Amino acid sequence: LKISSAGVRLIKPTYVMTCLDMPLTQAVCPKTLVQQDPGLHARLLSLIDSGFQFVFREEHNQVEIGRHPACQIVATDARVSRRHLRIFRDGALRYFAQGLSDNGVFINNNFMKKGDTRTLKHGDTVSLCVPAHAVDDVPFAAFIFLIVHGEPGRREADCHSDESESTTASESTGALKSDEWVRDNWDIRTKIGSGSFSEVFLGVRVRGAADGRERHAVKVVDKGKFQKFRNKRESNLALSDEAELLGSLRHHGVVHVSEWFETTAHLYLVMEYVPGGDLLRCISEAGAFLEEQGRRAFRQLCEAVGYLHARGIVHRDLKPDNILLTSRDRESMHLKIADFGLARKNLQSSDCRTFCGTPHYFAPEVIHTFRNGRGQDGGYGKQADMWSLGVCLYIILSGVPPFHEDGLYEQILEGRYEFDDVEWESVSPAAKSCVRSLMTVKPEMRARIDQVDKHPWLAAHRELERHSSASSVSTVEWSDAKRHRSV
Repeated sequence: LKISSAGVRLIKPTYVMTCLDMPLTQAVCPKTLVQQDPGLHARLLSLIDSGFQFVFREEHNQVEIGRHPACQIVATDARVSRRHLRIFRDGALRYFAQGLSDNGVFINNNFMKKGDTRTLKHGDTVSLCVPAHAVDDVPFAAFIFLIVHGEPGRREADCHSDESESTTASESTGALKSDEWVRDNWDIRTKIGSGSFSEVFLGVRVRGAADGRERHAVKVVDKGKFQKFRNKRESNLALSDEAELLGSLRHHGVVHVSEWFETTAHLYLVMEYVPGGDLLRCISEAGAFLEEQGRRAFRQLCEAVGYLHARGIVHRDLKPDNILLTSRDRESMHLKIADFGLARKNLQSSDCRTFCGTPHYFAPEVIHTFRNGRGQDGGYGKQADMWSLGVCLYIILSGVPPFHEDGLYEQILEGRYEFDDVEWESVSPAAKSCVRSLMTVKPEMRARIDQVDKHPWLAAHRELERHSSASSVSTVEWSDAKRHRSV
């Protein structure tokens, strides 16, 4: 096998690689594989090239990966040492990884330096030099390690899950599954995020997969923690709300959920994997967007929010860390809204009365609702999302938040934010006007999603793209002075 920056490809001699007789998408059940091939012990499945797997057979007591032609797996990237990584097993069929290079190896995103030895477990990711799901670099030799035979602690009974339990999205979605079913059908190992009552893992389907070994983001919700959250917030959120909501959405600006299922203790959301990280990290590491880049990104957000609002959905927790990126290239990235754990569907004009979201992005009416009590008149609706969009735009263009920690709620209630920081010196008046139209204290004076789409800062650029005349577009009158007085 040779691995290069262009991907993974198989070369002769054939003894380097042994292919299974069954398709890669067929059920991966330890007992079945042992019956078909008792010499088969474990496999390395490439996360780069879906056509590659390296099979650890009885004769493979150890395997080396490196640039040297004598290695069983040869990686040609210049960062790879002659002998970079050694994988070996002991008499109890336990597998270990030993680092042989100063450039290191990542096991589940944990760096392993030269001389370190670590146990390899079923479902671990192994990647040379860069993490398997790196966003700032491109992984070139990344694998998932699967133990087929002899793994301590894996029960043979795991194979006896009900054969009627299909792994297709249409048949598994919403169904109650056993923990054994989850282990048989999914490799969920590397954690890539966490929240109050859930964790997000990199997941690979290993049974009945129509998508080969495509990576997914699998959100695992702890039912017990969710119930405590629900009781604390006096919330009426049902545990399946987010699953059903996301599963019904089809928009390029919204993270897609292909299926969901649950066990007695957890709910699993199988989502598309968005490799570019989140918007908050992007801004924290690389600073504010150039205005044209920011306008492009913000238009994408507005399109997605428009889609949600047209379906009566209020997100209620719009913020940069809930906005995922397809890449880190600001000229080509696409933004996708995620994390609908606080969303509400089929709302009336002002139907949200629970104190949900993240304080820096709270709209003034959200704070009023909390202070007045859940049973009071008022509440909040779609316009709360518009305020949060304004805060997001402020941060996109400046790289700094509009409010300070001290007296946060009072600043929000009074609309006390400024454009006098040095970060705003190069931002156009039209862009600032767009921010003001959204960060207006009174929700009835705040721009709606259909209005912000017609704001000159966005509309003029869209008209140029479409080569349409300015007179054909109906606009809303915008007055910075009026907006400022309303605050």
